Amino acid sequence: MRKRSRIIWTAGLILSTGLLGLEPVLAQSITSAEVERDLQFIPIDDGSAHSEALRNFRPSADAVSHLRGGALSLPFFDDFSTPSIPYSDGSLPGFEAFQRWELGSARRTETFAIESPTIGAATLDGMNRFGEPYNFVEVNTPGWCDTLTSLPIALNGYFPESNVHLMFHYQAGGRGNAPDVGEDFLVLEFKSTDDVSGEVFWTEVWSSDSTATDAFERVFVPVDQFPNLVNDFQFRFRNYGALAGNVDLWHLDYILLDDQIIPAEFQVVSEVAITEPVSTLLRDFTRMPWNHFVANPAYYMRDSLLINQRNFGTQADNINYGFSMDYESNVDVYEAPVQNTNVQPQTAFNTTLYIGENPLGESFVFDTEVADTTATFKVSVWQSSIGLLHTEKEGVPDNDSIVFLQVFENDFAYDDGTAEKAYALTAAGGKLAVRYSLEVPDTLLGLAIHFTPYYTNADDETFLLRAWQDSLGIPGAELSENYQFQSPQYFNEGYDLFAFYEYDDPIPVEGNIHVGLVQANEVGLNFGLDKNTNANVGQLHYSLGLGGSWINSEINGSVMIRPVLRANKTEAWSDVLENESSVVSGLRVYPNPANGDACQIQIPAACSWQLWSMEGRLLQSGQWPNAGVYECDLTGLSAGMYVLVSDSGESVQILRN
Repeated sequence: MRKRSRIIWTAGLILSTGLLGLEPVLAQSITSAEVERDLQFIPIDDGSAHSEALRNFRPSADAVSHLRGGALSLPFFDDFSTPSIPYSDGSLPGFEAFQRWELGSARRTETFAIESPTIGAATLDGMNRFGEPYNFVEVNTPGWCDTLTSLPIALNGYFPESNVHLMFHYQAGGRGNAPDVGEDFLVLEFKSTDDVSGEVFWTEVWSSDSTATDAFERVFVPVDQFPNLVNDFQFRFRNYGALAGNVDLWHLDYILLDDQIIPAEFQVVSEVAITEPVSTLLRDFTRMPWNHFVANPAYYMRDSLLINQRNFGTQADNINYGFSMDYESNVDVYEAPVQNTNVQPQTAFNTTLYIGENPLGESFVFDTEVADTTATFKVSVWQSSIGLLHTEKEGVPDNDSIVFLQVFENDFAYDDGTAEKAYALTAAGGKLAVRYSLEVPDTLLGLAIHFTPYYTNADDETFLLRAWQDSLGIPGAELSENYQFQSPQYFNEGYDLFAFYEYDDPIPVEGNIHVGLVQANEVGLNFGLDKNTNANVGQLHYSLGLGGSWINSEINGSVMIRPVLRANKTEAWSDVLENESSVVSGLRVYPNPANGDACQIQIPAACSWQLWSMEGRLLQSGQWPNAGVYECDLTGLSAGMYVLVSDSGESVQILRN
């Protein structure tokens, strides 16, 4: 008997994902059966990073002009820290003022480029905007792939002597698959229109087949020809390479088009920017059950974290830094008692932010009195420069804060919720086990697993859930018996979705446990592999079949398998808190997940409402005249996650099974 799984949550609770160093960029086999693979689909949660800056953003005059139908004016700038590329359906709900690009196939990413100038980059590869390969059959067929095309820009009134230049930074490969030298290219093209025929021409003005995979290179291209100095000038980037998916990657960042640029004398916008995200203040986990945390809170707090930054300016500066904690709109600010002094210009640097065991002052611990069973804190790690005379950056938010959610539900997680690569066992009867240490006795209900699509569709393969006692750090005796066959579940409603797989019966557990599965065949099941955390070494073990011994994993990263516990809750899941929009809301939904064609929405006051897909498509809207409970019709909607938003700005996520 096969037991079908159901979606439990999106993994988008990490609002910015990390860039922690160079990793192998090609698929590789560490042993004959344990493999790490480049992904076919790349996760990105557009609009989630820098939410503090987004809330304070005011659109520039050129952005407002564009919204009224006009061309953008100089300067044209994008560092991809904000949603500037339309979603796959062409929408940018709530972020229209940030738009700088036409609907195309390039996408904004946060975890594939290495040491990008600021958080976020535009990535071009062999997939269309829906995450599908251009040519999935002829794997080695090359051709033109992604395109990133600017909105029209008003350059009429400028002259060759105006020194209009396009500056940009690019990187080949990064953490993903690198282009092949001499075979794959990134090109830049300018648009011009024939005055007589009106025919549009795209002219190549720059190209690269660079071998640089771990550094960004800066380029200046002059825009000094009259066919380009018009009121609807556009430029575009295109890549030529394999059409078979997430291969031959190129990354673009910090793009500026402006006049009076002399490359030899150019100074970038004066800015001290945070360059890599932060995902947790906990020692070992990105999320954990609340009842386990409150039993020993000081132990689970990390002592410190490293903030990665870059001074773009031309003068040394002093940096204040700290973090803020928001729980149900009660905000506490924790400023570091010292400054990072004399930060040198044009350099990358880092700052140590002390949390637990703080040698500079009082240690921080999440307040254990705020809740009984679950809690979600909104954390903002921030910086502010003291002496730097910032150049005005109208319409561009500073890269001076990282916001993420610290979630305490009823699951443990090592991973940060994003899969940069895939992990698979290629052995019939192969076993996979992840070790977790429990603070208090509990009941194991099931596993939340993210399976990543990778070339072979494995949804007809089967596996059995398993749990083991700990035996000197490796799996020992099996806990309980499980005979229900399960299958990998993939989704087209969004990236990084987890499926929940229940054990045949709840399992009492305590101390160190190992959770995982045994697969039936040698076909790899392709688990999500987070490359920005590294819990595999020491925590992940595998066995190559019946009677095989347990082997320590040698692949860096964190396999995305999470144990789901009772954790003092009366049911497996009573709420879904996954991104910033669902933190603290007067809206209540039940049941959630919704098992049928409707769910009940409790509202505190009369409101207008809208139901959105996770891709940003408006699906339904209406009005509820009074406080009370109303039915939300889900008929015709596929299984997946949806967001209900009220006119008060409150929102709640709805999960439909």
